[in-house]
Amino acid sequence: MLQSLGRNRLPWLILAIALMLASAICGLLNMDAVGKISGWIGLHEYEGFVPRLQWYARLWSSLAVIFAFLAALLLGLGKGAGPSHDETSRASVITGPEVSHEWTTVTGILTYLLRVAICGFASWAFIVVFIMVVSLLEKLGVGAH
Repeated sequence: MLQSLGRNRLPWLILAIALMLASAICGLLNMDAVGKISGWIGLHEYEGFVPRLQWYARLWSSLAVIFAFLAALLLGLGKGAGPSHDETSRASVITGPEVSHEWTTVTGILTYLLRVAICGFASWAFIVVFIMVVSLLEKLGVGAH
């Protein structure tokens, strides 16, 4: 599988996965801030902390979305410009119709949106795996505290 990725595509893929993981971590931090806000609203001793937590919740949610979009952008980098030399040297029997500039633009946008969806799904998968691992460790008696 690593040979099919190509040398110049592998670093972009690793960076994209790192950004998806960062997006998942920001999503978890956002859930933590929202949970604290929900628990602390109405408690007089924590009233001063709620506006700061709301600012943190906005920050973490914004970073989670930005990281997912950047990961989608990085997934598209490092691709070759076209078919390899072996493919272009063979005679083509069937020729495709000419594609207009508008359709290539729409195809590029749809490809990017598909990569955004993949990155969002991967970030949620990282969140679910993290929650499951933490739950399993707590059941086994291994706690963070």
